[in-house]
Amino acid sequence: MLIRPIAKRNGMTLTIVASLLIFSSIIALLSIATNNTLYFPLFAGSLIIGIVLLIVGIIKINDVDYRFSLTNEGIHYFTSRGGFTILWQDIQRIDIPRINDGLELKDLPYIGIRLNQREHLVNSASLPTLSHMLLEQRVLIMLTDPNASLYGNADNMLYPNVKVTHKYQGLQAMFINRMQYLHNTLGYDIYFPHDDLDRSPAEFVQLLRKFKAHCSRSL
Repeated sequence: MLIRPIAKRNGMTLTIVASLLIFSSIIALLSIATNNTLYFPLFAGSLIIGIVLLIVGIIKINDVDYRFSLTNEGIHYFTSRGGFTILWQDIQRIDIPRINDGLELKDLPYIGIRLNQREHLVNSASLPTLSHMLLEQRVLIMLTDPNASLYGNADNMLYPNVKVTHKYQGLQAMFINRMQYLHNTLGYDIYFPHDDLDRSPAEFVQLLRKFKAHCSRSL
């Protein structure tokens, strides 16, 4: 089963909206260039916003068509930088991570997967994919550590306080340490944002659980 990310579908819409904003801003700037400069900052700002949105839209369009492939083997994750595979047998739990928000628990816009084995995921992942995941999940560090946004602590990928034994070095070691840190703080090893999914996180969690149960019975 192939999963097309919702962000991919939004890319075309964003590109069209950005193109219309750029076009209208240019027309407006040309019409006031010799008459009135009062609205010049407004239309110049609209032009800049349009250009930024256009770049974001093009990036989304050029991303991979499918983010996940669900097979009898496991979950295959794809990005423009590569991907990795999570075996069903390596998955202990699939759910929506939560954080304390006052006296209540607040759902995060992610799905979390808790692993009992990490080696196959790390060995199957390309180094650019690991780098991408490390950068993408910085927001989770900021959510779990109030001081993470200070002095660039969210970019500290070494985690000297994390105690985990492994054989890896470089990016693979950083990724293992990041997984252990998030495992200790949020309860899961790997996280996928809502934009990577084709449905709500709750519905996607149910889909993965059904696939895992079916494939586990087939082994």
